[in-house]
Amino acid sequence: MMLKIRTSLLALTILWLPLCAQNELPSVWTLEDCVAYALEKNINVRQAQMQLNIADNNLQTAQFDYLPNLNFSSNYFWNFGLNIDPVTNQISQQNRQTANFNLSSNWLIYNGGRKYNSISQNKFNAKAAQLDYQQARNDISLNVASAYLRILLNQEIAAVATEQLRISTLQVNRTAKLVEAGSLAKGELLQLEAQLARDRQNSIATENAVAISKLQLANLLQLENPDEFNVGSPQLSLPNPSILSRSPQSVYYAALETQPNIKAAEVRTLASEEAVDVAQGGYLPTLSMIAQIGSNYSDQIPNVTGSTSQLLPIGQVASTGDLVTTLQPQTIPQIDGVKPFNSQFTDNLNEVVGLNLQIPIFNRLSVKNAVQNAKINADLARLNFESEKNILRQTIYQAHADAKAAYLQYQAAEKAVLANKEAFDYAQKRFEVGAINQVDFEAAKNNLASAQSQFVQGKYDYIFRIKILEFYLTNAVKL
Repeated sequence: MMLKIRTSLLALTILWLPLCAQNELPSVWTLEDCVAYALEKNINVRQAQMQLNIADNNLQTAQFDYLPNLNFSSNYFWNFGLNIDPVTNQISQQNRQTANFNLSSNWLIYNGGRKYNSISQNKFNAKAAQLDYQQARNDISLNVASAYLRILLNQEIAAVATEQLRISTLQVNRTAKLVEAGSLAKGELLQLEAQLARDRQNSIATENAVAISKLQLANLLQLENPDEFNVGSPQLSLPNPSILSRSPQSVYYAALETQPNIKAAEVRTLASEEAVDVAQGGYLPTLSMIAQIGSNYSDQIPNVTGSTSQLLPIGQVASTGDLVTTLQPQTIPQIDGVKPFNSQFTDNLNEVVGLNLQIPIFNRLSVKNAVQNAKINADLARLNFESEKNILRQTIYQAHADAKAAYLQYQAAEKAVLANKEAFDYAQKRFEVGAINQVDFEAAKNNLASAQSQFVQGKYDYIFRIKILEFYLTNAVKL
């Protein structure tokens, strides 16, 4: 018994371990990990997927609408008092139990082309839903990439602040020794210690910014435990600025062919045009074929097992008392209870086949108004398509201008870092020999820190702006 239990536990453990491995999250998240996880878990993406499933189901319903339907119905009744037997159609006051069974089919042969147009409309709707799903994936990918870059940016800013804190700490230690030796006044040390406190506060603030940006990305990924979320520190290469040589108009024309939201708006205009044809089909006749087979049952139908022939008395001679009978023998049925259900079901079968033609003459303006509304919706879809293109054009022109500005700012920040680094190195050497005071040294150090922070921000802003333009060209997010 114990051996069986141990064997079962071992089997469960073997099955459980792969499941744990499949659900295990990475300890250090790359951008690819974040995007893949977001595409699987994000609510907006999952909602878009469900809308796509609904659109596919609607298309399948429209396609199968060409087939005839088939329905079965049955009723069972207890009749009391005056009633009509459904089998014999005889009026009776006997209590009875009756049942009926019906198998029917209706095949809509022609309805003004609405079936065909409805299939076309649902095909366009399914295509639009597929494009909406792609757009949702693109949106979350961009959002994740932006949040990921923000973490990397804050990490580099925090590194700059840590370096400034290290330099200030070294200066405080050096100055403290000089003060003890009597070479410097204590006021110099106090000023450096105040600067060290400010640098320590700045370092704490930058580390907090890193933690907040990580929390924002973890929330975007909808992680249950964001405290354990850590990202890697990839070495990002600067993108080639050659894309800036392209005109924003050429980027716009390329985006018209790649962006799912534009394609979805275009497909919806086609779906709205099919909706007009569907509504106009209401003016045309409808032709259907009907087939039906049914049977009835009643507990008052006698079970006739045979018959006998005999002369039946019809009177009596008054003077002699002799019976007067029929001249010919009469057939008398022999009854043995109620006719069985199987026999009644077979004997009472009835079949119907027919055609139904409906020609609309006056429908209280419902078809006319439906057509008008469909045309209005088609106009709205066209306007929405134009609006989406205008928004895309404005976005791309703005993105192109932002990317150019970011590139120029990055170049300027790079030169500023080099200049401020040389100025700081020179100021540090002079400060160490007492050629400049502590205020001038702190100014040079702060200028370098500010230039480094601006350089880091400019670098990541330039990377992201270029990646935005590349996204509009390729419909893909890559770092």
